[in-house]
Amino acid sequence: MTCSLWNITKDGVDDFIEQANKFHPTIKFTVEISEKEIAFLDTSVYKGQRFYKESLLDVRKHCKPTELFSTRIFYSCHPPGVRKGFIKGEALRLLRTNSSKTTFEANITDLMSHLISRGYPVSLSWLKNILAKFNSVTGTLF
Repeated sequence: MTCSLWNITKDGVDDFIEQANKFHPTIKFTVEISEKEIAFLDTSVYKGQRFYKESLLDVRKHCKPTELFSTRIFYSCHPPGVRKGFIKGEALRLLRTNSSKTTFEANITDLMSHLISRGYPVSLSWLKNILAKFNSVTGTLF
């Protein structure tokens, strides 16, 4: 899987894909073209506010339609450190895959709601403590 940005017409991209598909009979390229947003791995690269001000693309977490959000249930036999480590890992992934504070906070809220649906305590004060420690250790990108 590759992601590329082109500064040519769509016809030029189509010509390139056609030539690339002639290179070898068992290698075929598929293409997804968008003027505004493209999914790449577990991220969406898009033209946000920064694009129009600074010519910078933004990134946010991308969820495939088949995503089940099957987080470990709270009352599993895993030690508390495993649960905390999982949550820290997910928060770090969200921090790395969101270029705006707004989308990061929205994704953290989604994570919390998925955890609640898997039996984690509704108060989630312990989760907020983990995230506060996480922010003080890693710093913030925003």
